[in-house]
Amino acid sequence: MLKKTIINVYNTALSLGAFYLGGSMISGKGIFAAFPPEWAGDLPFDSWMAMAIVGMIVFGLGNAVVAIRGFMQYDRQIFFSTLFMGALLFIATIGATLSVGEWYLASVQLLIASIGQLLLGLGAFILRMKWAGVME
Repeated sequence: MLKKTIINVYNTALSLGAFYLGGSMISGKGIFAAFPPEWAGDLPFDSWMAMAIVGMIVFGLGNAVVAIRGFMQYDRQIFFSTLFMGALLFIATIGATLSVGEWYLASVQLLIASIGQLLLGLGAFILRMKWAGVME
């Protein structure tokens, strides 16, 4: 039960973080005042607004659905859903970094968050299999 709670809290934190970052991008203030023109040809986005909307839908709503589903019912799917969302964030972070050709502080933070989500999902899945007697 503790592993499920930890996973759900982590998914909730990632969801809130995605909405906060998306809101910051949409506001267009501070570091999000101007979209770097050199990124326009490398990324599938040409503005902070488009990137924010996709990020909030995919990672904000995605992690929120996983967390809400996990808090409301006990389901093995929470581990697979957490693994899927972690893999999606990992692939998106690596893909964007390779497209831009540089590592940024935000890229490193997202990479760490995705690895954390992958490890939580995988660890909980392995513990569940071990307790079920499948692994010895």
